[in-house]
Amino acid sequence: MKVDMHVHTSKSDGRDSVHNVIEAAEAKGLDLVAITDHGPGHGSAVTEKMVRETRKEVELLQPSYRVKVLVGIEAEILPTGEVYLSDRDGMDLVLASFHGAQSWETYYHAVLRAVQDEKVDVLAHHAWSAGVQFSPIQEYEDLLVEALRDNNVAIEINSKHCLPSWDFLAKCRDAGVKYTIGSDAHKVADVGSVAWANNTARHIFKNEGLFLP
Repeated sequence: MKVDMHVHTSKSDGRDSVHNVIEAAEAKGLDLVAITDHGPGHGSAVTEKMVRETRKEVELLQPSYRVKVLVGIEAEILPTGEVYLSDRDGMDLVLASFHGAQSWETYYHAVLRAVQDEKVDVLAHHAWSAGVQFSPIQEYEDLLVEALRDNNVAIEINSKHCLPSWDFLAKCRDAGVKYTIGSDAHKVADVGSVAWANNTARHIFKNEGLFLP
């Protein structure tokens, strides 16, 4: 199954419309694409009302396309670990990511709390925060794997940043944590650009354990 579960549109910091993203996903032979614009707390955010408007737009467009289109959000994790999302009404998928961490301590403590939020489906681009890539800290990595497993939160394999590490993903696999595939595309040319993620899923997960809402 060919999927891309992390795509942005011009409603947040992407370049292209919802319609153009769906066109690109169809043209590239995807079976499923998820529109996951940045949520409140990010510098280029959609409101929850805007997500519901995207839902209506997708419902009108979906009958004309083979590719299944999900509507979700990339919710912001705050330094406290709170997920900046009041509810997930009208959303098929909630990714959570932390863009504002200034240290690995802040990052790990926030993420460990965030994945306990029942609104969250997936932890996105783990170990990357607004241009900063954090080195793995064994103690926290192990705690995070446990937290993902215990809260039924999937880990994203992010092709844009080539993250997380294969070692971390192997731990997720061994713990029974599911995974998603994401391009983190911000323009239509990158929709479906998930070769690294697909290769990683084959190598680590043997293509078993893909999370689907």
